[in-house]
Amino acid sequence: MILEWPHPQIDQDWDSGKHQWREITPLAYQQLLKATTLLYRVRDAFMQAEPVDVLAGGDGLYVCCKEQQGFYFARLLPGHDWCKRDSLPVPLPKAGIGLLLESFKGEI
Repeated sequence: MILEWPHPQIDQDWDSGKHQWREITPLAYQQLLKATTLLYRVRDAFMQAEPVDVLAGGDGLYVCCKEQQGFYFARLLPGHDWCKRDSLPVPLPKAGIGLLLESFKGEI
């Protein structure tokens, strides 16, 4: 499911311990990119500078977004974990013949 806006889903993911990327629309990505100043930015990812929350250890919890293969994703990430943003794979949508075959699963 592509989210038109990542909140509150990414907040609920964090609270429940589900550390995962959520697919968002290109418009949501652009709005998040321009909404506030950025703590970090590279070619295909950024982290907003405004914390969503402050963790028990004092580190901020930030909205982190990335683009991969033309798809856009968001999640919450502690500021000190920026370098770990690529350690969790994004859920790229299935495409091509695999998707077609999967749609006929059980009928062939």
